[in-house]
Amino acid sequence: MLSLLLSLAAIAHAGALGGHEPAAAQPAVEAEDRAAVLEEMWSRRILLPDQPAWAPADAQLLGQIRMAEADALAYLRKKVGNTRRWTAPRRGKEAGPRLLTKEGYEKYLFHVTQDALAYFEKKGAGAKWALKLTDWDGRRLFDGDGRLTPAGLTVYTRARLKLEVYWKSPNGEVFGTRRPPAAR
Repeated sequence: MLSLLLSLAAIAHAGALGGHEPAAAQPAVEAEDRAAVLEEMWSRRILLPDQPAWAPADAQLLGQIRMAEADALAYLRKKVGNTRRWTAPRRGKEAGPRLLTKEGYEKYLFHVTQDALAYFEKKGAGAKWALKLTDWDGRRLFDGDGRLTPAGLTVYTRARLKLEVYWKSPNGEVFGTRRPPAAR
């Protein structure tokens, strides 16, 4: 079940490029050992150490953390300096790469959301309308709590890297890093 959820999340994330050529789907997550997934969730502090099972939302969060981990660690290192507070060793293993924790992911999401809001406002989306932007395919860039959605994170990341990407205002006006193509 977890493999299916993570596979669907990876495919959805890969296709959320905001109206460009379709990206090659990321390889499906291999069937994982339940004990290994539990260990990783405990290490990343998604679950309490005595919690023996996870909910679908926990599996979705694990997938999001895994997909954002490399960018999140680099971003946090640049933004706040040391990432040690936002990472943890694998349970029982002090050596090896540290894992981004749930708290680290939330810290990353907070900072990247603030930067994205500033970016979109600078690009012409008024402060009042920035939270209502959508990608080229109509998916919201920010959720009801004002945080970047996976689609929003993809659009902002591509924009930050100066790659071709487009977004729409609530009135349907198209913006982008390149001249927007004809409306479809």
